[in-house]
Amino acid sequence: MMLRTQIYLPEEYHHELAIIARNLGVPKAVVIRKILKKALKNKEELTGGGNDLLALSKLKIKGGPKDLSAKLDSYLYG
Repeated sequence: MMLRTQIYLPEEYHHELAIIARNLGVPKAVVIRKILKKALKNKEELTGGGNDLLALSKLKIKGGPKDLSAKLDSYLYG
């Protein structure tokens, strides 16, 4: 089942989309669906995968207050 959706695109995207569709000989809607399908397969990349803390730990930031864990609330909320 297909559902109709209306979106607004920047002029640049619309132009690129038209070129790709023309080169492939398919409607723009087909190109959009292919792009969305590929992007949704990689949705962890789009959403960050929910591992924000893991990403922070990979930064290996050094320094900061020595009492951070004991006084976390006061540092966060004042």
